[in-house]
Amino acid sequence: MIGTQLRSVGHAQAFKPVAAPRIAPVARRVLPVVCTAAAEPAATEQATITGPKDGVAKLFFQRGSVKKVRRVLDTIRGKSYEDALVLMEYMPYRACEKISRVLISAAANAKHNKGALKTKLVVSEAYADQGPYLKRARPRAQGRANLIMKPTFHLYIKVEEKAEEQA
Repeated sequence: MIGTQLRSVGHAQAFKPVAAPRIAPVARRVLPVVCTAAAEPAATEQATITGPKDGVAKLFFQRGSVKKVRRVLDTIRGKSYEDALVLMEYMPYRACEKISRVLISAAANAKHNKGALKTKLVVSEAYADQGPYLKRARPRAQGRANLIMKPTFHLYIKVEEKAEEQA
């Protein structure tokens, strides 16, 4: 077997093929896999989920202005999950793409963790906080430099399953 290995020699000989050392293969013991969960009757029962059926998703250190993100979040707060997704798709703002990804993640968390139905979900909380500024320098005339501040934001979205109202 010939392999290419680096040697600690001169540059010209560094990539010459070197015979790989011959090592006898070691036989490994194969242990049978035993599933103890199937034997226990409690493990086969369905776990009941108590408490509110909600899902939360967060996104941190995203580039963009928190002011522009809040403008979009104010429009979707209190709307149903499906309506909010439609709004995100047709709004002309760049922040909508990031917000819709977080909204989809929050709905998936509610469905997977709490068993909520996506058709009944409502955006209960949606807010954005200011993150740290990324500071960059722009060279100017005569050896000076100006500071460029690139803002970031943190995003938090919570969706809850809306209880059906009796008429």
